[in-house]
Amino acid sequence: MSLRLSNRRKRTDLTIRLLAWSNAVAVISLAIAICIIAVAKPQRMNFLDHFYGVQRLNPTWDMDLIGYIGAMLLLSFLASIVGLFLNSKRRRRKSDHIHATLILSLVASAVSLFFYLRFTLG
Repeated sequence: MSLRLSNRRKRTDLTIRLLAWSNAVAVISLAIAICIIAVAKPQRMNFLDHFYGVQRLNPTWDMDLIGYIGAMLLLSFLASIVGLFLNSKRRRRKSDHIHATLILSLVASAVSLFFYLRFTLG
């Protein structure tokens, strides 16, 4: 006769849920920062603008949106740090793994924060 243990857990524990939320916040805030960069960057004149004589191009960065970029990059960086901390506390079982998206978002947000600070302070 084999002894069969049932799984008594109703749902995943708090650490796993916080890890998933921090992963989502890191990736979404990094994507939002990229979208804001696309809107705030200087506009270049292309062939159609030159052909039709469009004169309303903004040749400089939109400084009102620059602060939002920094906030989103900082949020992504902090969420990645929290997620990696939670992930390191959770890695006790063989089935637990390191989330690659947390590492990638940490590296991307750190590099982007470096360039952001270099752009705004220097």
